[in-house]
Amino acid sequence: MEMISLLQAEAEKRGLLPEGTAVDAATAFRLVRDMPYIRASSRAPETTVREWRGTCSGKHYLLKALFAEMGIPSQLIACTSVTLLDPETLPPVLREIMIAGNGRFVDVHNYLILQLPDGEMIVDATWPLSAQGTGLVVNDSFVLGEDQEIAFTPQQTWVVPDDEDPQDFKDRLLTAHFTAEELATREAFIQAMSELFKAASDS
Repeated sequence: MEMISLLQAEAEKRGLLPEGTAVDAATAFRLVRDMPYIRASSRAPETTVREWRGTCSGKHYLLKALFAEMGIPSQLIACTSVTLLDPETLPPVLREIMIAGNGRFVDVHNYLILQLPDGEMIVDATWPLSAQGTGLVVNDSFVLGEDQEIAFTPQQTWVVPDDEDPQDFKDRLLTAHFTAEELATREAFIQAMSELFKAASDS
């Protein structure tokens, strides 16, 4: 099944899209953005759709495939980032992790750059609309040609080659640029964030 058809069918089944509604670029973005920020069992686009969840990697691997079906070429971008978080502003479970990690959250973040006839466009669907008001970067609209805000501040950026496995590429960057301790804090933080979003989506 083509990715757009798969997304449409799953969204209709979940009551998120009226039956027969065409999925254009803005609709695809909205549906993927609003998937809960929870790791799927794999980052394959089909799994992200069927489990209706994903983090920055899985969501943007999926969006890249969806935009390609629409005839919109894009580049998958990977960037290193270091975000300083004030533990006192975080929920208790995240606060403990960030205190142990000295308030540093490191990551290799993924987003897209669309190649449009009139130029490039940054697209970042990481955080769902439900995260508005938390201090996270939520892109609440999608207008072709208008850059979106990147969820984390990039330090170094790379275009992920189309002929490489994007997750292998990301994992190599993570181990090359960050310590084992930083990566352990990152993993704990992402798992805790996933649990928070899961609890919210189940309620």
